[in-house]
Amino acid sequence: MQAAITTATLVGVDAVPVEVQVDVSSGLPVFGIVGLADTAVQEARDRVRSALRAAGFDFPNARVIVNLAPAPLRKHGTGFDLPIALGVLCATGQLSTRAFDGSVAVGELGLDGSVRTVPGLLAHALAAARADARLLGPRLAADAVGAVPGLKYHGLDDLRSLRQGVPPPTVPGPARSSLSPDGGVDLADVAGHQGAKRCLEIAAAGGHNVLFVGPPGSGKTMLARALCGLQTPLTENERLETALVHSVAGLDPAPALDGVRPFRAPHHSSSIAGLVGGGAPPRPGEISLAHHGVLFLDELPEFGPAALQVLRQPLEEGVVTLVRAQGAVTYPARVTLVAAMNPCPCGFAGDPDRACTCSPGAVARYPARVGGPLFDRMDIAVRVARIDPGLLLCRERAETTTADVSARVRQAVEFRGSRTRSGSQPPTLSLAARSLLEASARSQHLSGRAVTRVLRVARTIADLARTDSIAEEHVAEAVGYRGWDLG
Repeated sequence: MQAAITTATLVGVDAVPVEVQVDVSSGLPVFGIVGLADTAVQEARDRVRSALRAAGFDFPNARVIVNLAPAPLRKHGTGFDLPIALGVLCATGQLSTRAFDGSVAVGELGLDGSVRTVPGLLAHALAAARADARLLGPRLAADAVGAVPGLKYHGLDDLRSLRQGVPPPTVPGPARSSLSPDGGVDLADVAGHQGAKRCLEIAAAGGHNVLFVGPPGSGKTMLARALCGLQTPLTENERLETALVHSVAGLDPAPALDGVRPFRAPHHSSSIAGLVGGGAPPRPGEISLAHHGVLFLDELPEFGPAALQVLRQPLEEGVVTLVRAQGAVTYPARVTLVAAMNPCPCGFAGDPDRACTCSPGAVARYPARVGGPLFDRMDIAVRVARIDPGLLLCRERAETTTADVSARVRQAVEFRGSRTRSGSQPPTLSLAARSLLEASARSQHLSGRAVTRVLRVARTIADLARTDSIAEEHVAEAVGYRGWDLG
């Protein structure tokens, strides 16, 4: 007897269809799986055998061969447990094959027959919805996959529930709403740093990369963590895209589905694979986990030079493409990069109150560890000085609050969106603004990329002012953020 159940395997953030073909025939008892299955898939033999018996089904005392087609495609993960078990039950006549027509099954099995969730279940849900197929999976994942429009999801607690046939569609929980990130930093709690707060406002409104340079303890990390609270909540499409990456990585997609933008702060000892993705099977890196959110790199020069340079292309293109012998895998990586660094190894170069103990050569070499090409991709650079202790110990909160700034950011985003929807031309440069930009580009020896980025920052500043034309003062402010005197 033979049976076939449809499932999928993950390739990047996509679920590629796989047909689980099960053949049960007479002969010496054996349970084999073929079709480029990794160790986790091969171990399904023991999980499936124990789960079927625990659920009250019979496991055949015969020759059982499972073929995962197409054979040249590598299969990985524990999500093949459920479709293999269903294939065995259908091939032995314990369940009707017709009951699973037009269905896709994915899920891990416990030894007691329970159905458990697997990484990337959201990708399977999106693929099933596009194919107009119903998805069979763990009931506990119903709320997460309920965000996929048009999906018919049938949740299973365990294999025993299949004795009464396929259960009815599972109704997901209440619709999610936009929430603010828990534990975020309010700008009112940040003493001083008005210039840095203005940079955060511009970065939040336009998605610009920011570099904070200053001595230890000056508040660079606190400022970076305040950025997520200033950004607008994720749109419906952005929620699914961000949650999809987190689901594939085995992380909880709930915050992204709630509209919270991700904030990722990897340690400076992170490897190349940790930052941009890799491994076997491939897994998204930190830059992809920060998709539509903030990637914060603290102590920027302490990151490995190779790890920093590999970020250059993803920052420019918004995607990461990993090329391996088995093929190419692509992950989204559209992030706002916030970096922080000391101006020198001791951290006090240029500090008016504390002398730097580094040699001139060490001061020059320290920022050089980052490299000019990555600096060129930073839209805004700002010096963050140490705060006066009297201001720091003042009990009064700053006048600038996250709520006030986020309201201005939302107005700027809405203004830009209305201009785009109306089909009007992009903001035009006034003659004085054009002359200033051209003169600044020559005097500062700006690259073509840098000139474009200055113009983008100036456009965001004009959006914050809700004006259609980029004026000279907008360009002047944008050019001022390109100062690379880090000392």
